[in-house]
Amino acid sequence: MSSLPDLRFLLSINSENAWSDLLATLMNADQAITRSVLGIDAVGPLQIRREVSKSPGRKASDRPDLVVEANGQVVAVVEVKLLAGLGIEQLERYYRYVAEEDRDDCRFVAVSLQRIRLDTTHAQDWQNLTWEELIAPFASSPVPWAATTATAWTSHIESQVPEVDGHTIWNQIDGIDLYLALRLRAAYMYDNVALPGGSSKAIREIGSGGLYVAIVDAPIPGSGYTVRWDATESLPTQEVGKLVDSSGLRGVDFRFFLAQQRVTSSKAFDWDHLALLWQEYLAQEDWIPWRPHPPRKTLQWEKDGVARLKALGAPAFLGAGYGEKQAKLSGEVEFGARFVLPPSTTLKEATEVLSRVAVIGSRMAQHATQPQGRL
Repeated sequence: MSSLPDLRFLLSINSENAWSDLLATLMNADQAITRSVLGIDAVGPLQIRREVSKSPGRKASDRPDLVVEANGQVVAVVEVKLLAGLGIEQLERYYRYVAEEDRDDCRFVAVSLQRIRLDTTHAQDWQNLTWEELIAPFASSPVPWAATTATAWTSHIESQVPEVDGHTIWNQIDGIDLYLALRLRAAYMYDNVALPGGSSKAIREIGSGGLYVAIVDAPIPGSGYTVRWDATESLPTQEVGKLVDSSGLRGVDFRFFLAQQRVTSSKAFDWDHLALLWQEYLAQEDWIPWRPHPPRKTLQWEKDGVARLKALGAPAFLGAGYGEKQAKLSGEVEFGARFVLPPSTTLKEATEVLSRVAVIGSRMAQHATQPQGRL
């Protein structure tokens, strides 16, 4: 029987606050290890602070999880994540939390679980450390309770976030939260997809939150468009929350989009180019089991766009996606088509399919004709 404390009730996988509080306590208990693991060079005692706002009223948008100060100067900003993703420009806002003259000597660290890493490459000076990397050094602390806590914590993480691999079946989930299990599956595809030259990958929270999607983008140079393929669970986010077990999962949803970026409306989307990409690159891919459902549009210009696709010989299901509402939310519109692999699909099989269609996307992005349209 293990003599380590059981942290299940103290550190729920759904409670970032509990994890942040214990991390701050650990960092304060052994400041030498804190300096080492965060790369802090400043001399003098460290002051560990939680959710400190510079604005009156504790404005949520400028409260990093942990702020480390030395001699009155901010020397580290730490943002922690468990199941949630990064908010829009969250890291950029927290970067501005630090006075401009102090930023060169400050460490900016976003913490995530090893098996669901965060992508921080878009944010200046931020690095991604895992909970495992951050906590493990404290296991050798001369402070007895800190060493014991760190050892128990790493064991707790292992039990709460099980490993997935290529043999893992999409809907074979037992004993863990469905949203966590599906995020681990998206993370596996993100980590293992074969990325064609000129393409980029991302993992992103979608819908009302909880589901994650692995994305491969092939930008069309100088056009404001990208060819996008992504993969996630086919069941909508809110429907996943209603399931009692994983038997109700539908399978791996693969989506092809021509995405127009940095826009505020879908009115100028180039439907002709979407039809061209279909005819040139996808019409002959008869191995793809496209979903035959025609898109339903409510706005007249999007109805006109779908009609234009049909007039150009595209199938009735082309044109599914996200238009005007998405433009207002994220500055993107994306239209295309989708197909679903069965829930018995393994992660290796799903990742191979994403890699295969990513190659098609890369070829699409290099087509001699560029899409048009910008409001």
